[in-house]
This record gives sequence, structure tokens and C-alpha cells, in this order.
Amino acid sequence: MLYASRFLMAAVSLVLFDGYSYAQTDGSLVCWGSNSSGQCDVPAPNEAFVAAASGGWHCLGLKADSSVVCWGLNTAGQCDIPSPNQDFVAIAGGEAHSLALKSSGMIICWGYNLAGQCDVPEPNEEFTALDGGYLHSIGLKSDGTVVCWGYNGTGQCDVPEPNEDFVDVAGGGEHSIGLRADSTIVCWGDSSCGQCDVPGPNQSFVAVSGGGYHSLGLRSDGSIACWGDNSCGQCDVPAPNQDFIALSGGDYHSMGLKADGTIVCWGENGDGQCDVPEPNQDFVGIAGGYLHSIGLHDYITGIEDDPILPPSVVLHTPAPNPFSSTASIGFELTSADQVSLDVYDLSGRLVEALAEGEMTAGEHSVLFNGSGLSSGVYLIRLQSGPQVATARVVLIYLR
Repeated sequence: MLYASRFLMAAVSLVLFDGYSYAQTDGSLVCWGSNSSGQCDVPAPNEAFVAAASGGWHCLGLKADSSVVCWGLNTAGQCDIPSPNQDFVAIAGGEAHSLALKSSGMIICWGYNLAGQCDVPEPNEEFTALDGGYLHSIGLKSDGTVVCWGYNGTGQCDVPEPNEDFVDVAGGGEHSIGLRADSTIVCWGDSSCGQCDVPGPNQSFVAVSGGGYHSLGLRSDGSIACWGDNSCGQCDVPAPNQDFIALSGGDYHSMGLKADGTIVCWGENGDGQCDVPEPNQDFVGIAGGYLHSIGLHDYITGIEDDPILPPSVVLHTPAPNPFSSTASIGFELTSADQVSLDVYDLSGRLVEALAEGEMTAGEHSVLFNGSGLSSGVYLIRLQSGPQVATARVVLIYLR
């Protein structure tokens, strides 16, 4: 997705769990790189953001109250959010235009519209995802079809047949990317730099993103594939190419979010857009702009336990992570005890109780079925006696 984060996150406030509590999480955004148009000056209060996206020289943030905040370059009105500023569930940015998805399935566009990139085709309904390219826009319908509008000089709006079974979309500069339900990627539009030539094997992809002249795909094994223009090293994924859960393409740089909450950036770095600020930890979302980058920073540090207690429980990293249907949650107990294994979303809401009761010492494994849940980040919480361990898992729902 050009200049946009791939995951919709829920904000986290103070959450109590049976007398234990998470450290405060404020849902703040961190921006770095070029700030020539104020695109890195996040408006106050910098808190309660649940998603981030970026255009060329402007940024967007989605708040927990479903309102949108825009800042940076506003020469074409790309930061002038139409009223009513409410009921939004997803955001995206083009070069000088902005897009947001309403809970009703309607897309709202504003900003530069010379090529018709803000003229959403009728019927403007039943959209589930969206993205922006330089001068075009893309929307995914609930029936798995893709709609593109705006500049079509290189065929970036000509969705290949069969136009069906798509589960995700992304916009590059003058090309478009679609992810099918069978985990294959389809690209169309400008391919002068090979940005539409998906490398083999074209399978096992779970997410896509587009840069200016390059494309990115996240595989189910946590690795990232990049193809297209590599003049600045934007396709050279740093080793180890593993444990990624999200990705985003800037104009000439790329970003990847690791399962441990750290961000990795590579490619053009003339404005410091690849220099992730410290502390590089506890991130849950990313977005790449033209010469800048954004991280959605999660300040969860874990459950506040008694530090003098020796560890008696180990929660392993869920596998696979990200997952599209089921994930295995493995853990180890050093002694028999009462155990609870629960799944929460990032707002602190209990999603599912996976296990409850007496368990023996040793290794255990429980399946987490994500069917019917929204794509995003979930928290796994394991408690055994007074000991608590947490882990993150990312669900990318494929129809």
C-alpha cells in the first residue's frame, strides 16, 4: 500500500486483569525523516491513534473515536477533512489526496482531484479496504471485486480479469496491486521497473504494499518479497528476512514491522527516513511516505508482576505469525497450576478464553481460531498463579 499502514489497530488505555495492570498505552505516533511541510509534526494531543497512513507530504491518523486527523502539506486541501468527521474505520493517502472508509462501507475522498482520483464511482457502498496511488485510488468491495478510479495513463485502473476473490489492495505510484484469496498477487499498470513482475513462487502471500516504483509482499512465513526499482536498495530486505508482521512502501524506501514490535527500514535515507528513532520497540503499525516514515507506537510493557518471583511460565511466539485462519499458541509450565489463556484486542476487550483450569507441568499447545474476527493485532495473555506472560499475534483474514 503506497504510503499507508496495513493494519487497523485499536487504541489501548489502562486495562486491569485480575488485579494486574498494563502500563499506560497512549496510541501515539512517531514520525521521522523529512519535515519540510510539517508532515512529522503530529498534532496534539498525540494519543489515542489506532491507525496511520501517509501521502506524499502529508499524513493521516485515525483516532479511537473514529475521527480522522490530517497534517502536513495542504496545498490541494488534502488535509481538509470533510464533515462530519466521524464513523471512519480506515484511512489511506495518495500523493496529494486522502481517502477514508466509513463504517457504512462508503469511501470519502478529498484533496487534489485533477485526474478524478477523488471521484468514487457509484455505487459508493460495500467497500472494505482502500488505498491511494500518485493520481489514482483503489477500493476493495465486500464481494471480492476491486474498483479503481483516477489517472489511468499506464493502465493502473484496468483491473485484470477475473475481477474476483481479492482480499487486499495496494496502490503504487502508477501501478496497482491486488492480493487474491488463494494467496497469490496480481499487479497491473506501469511496470517499467518490473514493479508488476511478481517473483516466484507467487504463493503464500498474506499482505501487499506499493512504493513509488516498487512493490512488496508479505509471506505467511514472515518474510518480505520486494520487486521493481531497486536504485536505492529499497528491494534489498535486510537480514534476517523473517518474523515480519506488516510492511509499507515509501517512494524510494521500504518498511517492515517485526513480531517483537521493532521497525526495520531500508532504501533511500537522504532525509533520515530509514533512521528509526529510539526506543525502537513496542510498535504496532507503520506507514511510509515520500521522504518520511510513521510508526504507531504501543507503550505496553507487560503485566506488572512481582519481580522477585522466579519465572514459572513461558509463552512461546504464536505460529504462524501473522496467520490467516488458526495460530498455535504454545506455552510451558514448570509446575502444575491453574492456568488461564485469553485473547484480547488492543482496546483491552476479551475476545476469547482459549483455556481455563488445572494443567500439568510441561509443554502445552492451544489453537486460536481467527474466523470471524477483524484483521489486526491481538494480545495473548497467559496466567499461571501469580505469573503472567503476554505475546502479540497478527491476524490477516483471507476470505
